[in-house]
Amino acid sequence: MAGTAPGTVTDAVPSAPRLVHAAEPLPGMPTPPPQDPDIRLSFSRVDTYERCPLLFRFRYLDKLPSTPSPDLSWGSAIHAALEVWWSQKLPSPPPVEVLYRALYDHWEDTGFADMDRQRKLVWYRHARDVLTRHHELYAHDYRPAVACEQWFELDLGDGVAVRGSIDHVARTASGGLGIVDWKTNRRARSRSEVASSLQLAIYALAARELWGREPEWVALDFVVPGLRVSVDRSEIDVDGAVTRIRDVARRITDEQFPASPSPLCGWCDYRSLCPAFEGEGPDVPGLAVVELKRLRRRRARDERRIAELEQVVSRYLGEELALDLGDAAD
Repeated sequence: MAGTAPGTVTDAVPSAPRLVHAAEPLPGMPTPPPQDPDIRLSFSRVDTYERCPLLFRFRYLDKLPSTPSPDLSWGSAIHAALEVWWSQKLPSPPPVEVLYRALYDHWEDTGFADMDRQRKLVWYRHARDVLTRHHELYAHDYRPAVACEQWFELDLGDGVAVRGSIDHVARTASGGLGIVDWKTNRRARSRSEVASSLQLAIYALAARELWGREPEWVALDFVVPGLRVSVDRSEIDVDGAVTRIRDVARRITDEQFPASPSPLCGWCDYRSLCPAFEGEGPDVPGLAVVELKRLRRRRARDERRIAELEQVVSRYLGEELALDLGDAAD
């Protein structure tokens, strides 16, 4: 099938995970030469496949458009604000206004396109309330993050890699590391659910590869109710996580994409294409047309701005430099 990742995942015993790529070199860490894996996965991709293989194919292989969601836009803005606040390298906690300003600067309106102004304001004020509560909970014991949104890619062997971005790497009281993933779900999960989190297991593995040490604990921080659920690293099954990822990679490589109906199907964008629903659901080609028009308008705005900036550069720095910048962009 077109779009399926090439390569075969064998049943050989995997070697220890190896760092392929991080956001930036880390002092004292080995830097093995990158190898291009046959298939790259992430927590969200593995989770999607395990929920519904056909949804995985529609979303990640066929790359079909989806309906913009206010929840996603809202959650992205909160994540961006938290990243700004925790990344401040200050001896004392940054004021709550830092969170408010970052929320304003990173507010993404895509998911609210069909919503009137008053309803948008309700969402925005709710986001401010969530950030206010977060500040109240953590400002009194503030330690700047070791890293926020730390990118990684790990080689799991046999052409399989897992990638992701850790929301918050915390410095513990003993000088160790803690791993935090921010969640904007309304409902917090139980401690047992957190201990079995595939996402946190992947992050614990990444921390070991990135910093050469195991995290002391991992946690899901449910920022809406203001509850952080932590578990010791010893309770996380990293080996089991690697096995799950490799199994999903094998099934993707074997082009196994059956539909898996569940109560979540009512929110799926691809019901009109799913054999389990006989054509019921959103108009996928229509969604594609809407997104295509939006991207074309954005491209036109970008091209106009590029022309304006080229004139500024040419006026102040000369035609020769302007031409060099154009060549570099190509």
